[in-house]
Amino acid sequence: MLGSGAIMVMDHTTDIPRAALTLTRFYAHESCGKCTPCREGGTWLERILSRIVDGKGTDADLDQLFEVGESICPGAFPHASSSKLGLAATPFPYRMNTICFVGPSAYAPIHSALTLFRDEFESRVTKRHRIPVTSSGATS
Repeated sequence: MLGSGAIMVMDHTTDIPRAALTLTRFYAHESCGKCTPCREGGTWLERILSRIVDGKGTDADLDQLFEVGESICPGAFPHASSSKLGLAATPFPYRMNTICFVGPSAYAPIHSALTLFRDEFESRVTKRHRIPVTSSGATS
């Protein structure tokens, strides 16, 4: 789910977290500001995702993306099935706390990318925040 009927073709070289940020940034900018979940949620999604893409994110940021998304669209959010990941499809419709579909559209690429490509996000946060441990158990 990338938004409102658009088709984007990506290959194996696509930076999925950066692609999700590009779409989220667009929708956060497009918010009219009338409803809080969209106005605040879209901005927070963009900030958190920017931090992750810039290599300054933490594991908690990955969970927080889902928490912020839940404030925009409570409950199960639709996603495609993946036999590789053992996921069954979650069908539409979804619930939303917004006036229109801009807020859910900001969350859609993040939810989809994190559900289907979580390892690409985890590699961004874990590489930069690992604390080396010596054989004695002390950190170095």
